[in-house]
Amino acid sequence: MATPNPKVRVRMYRQGLGDCFLYTFHTRDAPVHILIDCGTLGASATNVDLSQVVADIAAVTGNRLDVLIATHEHKDHVSGFGSQREAFQNMAIAHSWAAWTEDPNDSLGKDVKRFQDDLESSLALADRALGAAGARLGAEFATLGSGIRELLGFRGEVPREGEPFAATFAKTVDEAMRYATRRGKEVEYFSPGTVIERDWLPGVRIYVLGPPRSKQALSQLGEHGSPELYEVSARMGDAVRDSLRFATSGKTLSEYREGLAAEARDHLDTTLPFDPCYRIEQKMVDARAPAFAAYFADDQEWRRIDHEWMRVTEELALQLDSATNNTSLALAFELVEDGRVLLHPADAQLGNWVSWQDVTFTLADQSGKTTTVVAEDLLKRTVFYKVGHHASHNATLKEHGLEAMERADLVALIPVDGEVAQRKKWTMPAPTLYKRLIEKTHGRVLRSDTTWPEASDLPDSVTIDTVNKERNNPNIVVNDLYIDYLVR
Repeated sequence: MATPNPKVRVRMYRQGLGDCFLYTFHTRDAPVHILIDCGTLGASATNVDLSQVVADIAAVTGNRLDVLIATHEHKDHVSGFGSQREAFQNMAIAHSWAAWTEDPNDSLGKDVKRFQDDLESSLALADRALGAAGARLGAEFATLGSGIRELLGFRGEVPREGEPFAATFAKTVDEAMRYATRRGKEVEYFSPGTVIERDWLPGVRIYVLGPPRSKQALSQLGEHGSPELYEVSARMGDAVRDSLRFATSGKTLSEYREGLAAEARDHLDTTLPFDPCYRIEQKMVDARAPAFAAYFADDQEWRRIDHEWMRVTEELALQLDSATNNTSLALAFELVEDGRVLLHPADAQLGNWVSWQDVTFTLADQSGKTTTVVAEDLLKRTVFYKVGHHASHNATLKEHGLEAMERADLVALIPVDGEVAQRKKWTMPAPTLYKRLIEKTHGRVLRSDTTWPEASDLPDSVTIDTVNKERNNPNIVVNDLYIDYLVR
């Protein structure tokens, strides 16, 4: 006798450090296919290419997607919509869904985009400034420059060391995001608190948890960038950009000032740390302050603070990375018949997760009676968790997140490539989080790079025998291209 289709099949592709998930719902005669993201920063463990992934998607769906979702504008989530454009053009796509932050007509969304663009332009200038200063800044600043470039890799193609960023370095990622969010015949943008129910997806409710419609919540970044630092750097934004423009101009400060219009000159003066009478530039030393000439000798570099202000650019890079993650479209799929929930928070970070506590969903039955659902209800009933941001330390909330997931049959999938992350000096998955995931799932947590947990990964409460038994779990299928989780 043929095995009946599962109610839902969640397919996680194994294309490296990036997300690509195909949800297939068998709640009506014909399957409903929902693709969430398609991108990568590279693969070392599997060598799976995005062309193989998209070919499988086309074969499984018959070149037809009911919904295409791009959760947020990062290369590891959307690059495939650019590199595999021809294949996606051949697909029939009924709906494109995205967060309210992507709506070109949303005024708050425009503000969020402008802030991200300002950070991006500042960091491009910072790269030029660090490159112009050269080796004399030392290894510490070279490391700072490399770190900025690694973080900016989420936003676009980063030039080789020593090459300046083009003004449009993030253009390819922006174009891929724009394509994905507008590719469907019908395009919708969602805000938290929305309940999505469609006749063509019977028996399924989709709850929109985030991103929050709040600049304050979007700025709540977690350990990588505390709210206090975010607010400080936001106020410093103009000062940093002015300083970066000066640093890349090749002029002395006085020459740079003279080239500005009066209003811009006055604004610059308010952002500088010292009044003009206290500033001593190298070209002024002989005429104005000969006693300071010795301090400009090469062996006295340590005395100077000309470039110390550039350290703030690391905070700006972290803000850009984390703020974009916080705009992730976070969804919970509920199977109405039995209440089981599949949680897909994309790369939501602290502010996004915390905001769920203020979201209330209102449901109405056929008689008009209303009931309410809150995030805690959904977390308690979660049987599948797509682990956020490759299981980094600040993208899974503790008390109001993983610890609130009570189901004994919980399964978690982590899209990650540990070798690629390590080369970028990122700890993914975070060890403490990974061990807790293993505990909460009783060993049913799989990585896209190495699949099942190894003995060295296990907490004391889970044995390797437990994990080995789960390897025969009929609801989890592993092959070289993907990992399937079946909800029966």
